[in-house]
Amino acid sequence: MNKYIILKYPHAQADGLKVNYRMEHHGDLHTIECVVDQDQGKPDWLQSYKFNFVSWKRNSTYSLLFEESKYSKNLETVLFMDEVYASIMEQANYTIDQ
Repeated sequence: MNKYIILKYPHAQADGLKVNYRMEHHGDLHTIECVVDQDQGKPDWLQSYKFNFVSWKRNSTYSLLFEESKYSKNLETVLFMDEVYASIMEQANYTIDQ
């Protein structure tokens, strides 16, 4: 994975967490595979180092598909994952369905 973002979470003064990622397109489906860099300290609230997102592209807009297993995590992890998705999509200059 050669792309990454650094996200300050859960607040702007927090240490930045580096998230490496890879994007793939298969027809109308767009997949992002993410791995939180393990060379940094793991926050107590983070329940998963690896996760992915699948979006459906329609009319140049990406809609994140619902994944039930995502919500088995604690709230901080879920919100962090949402921020990761939004940041990656913004960095790629993709429009997401709000």
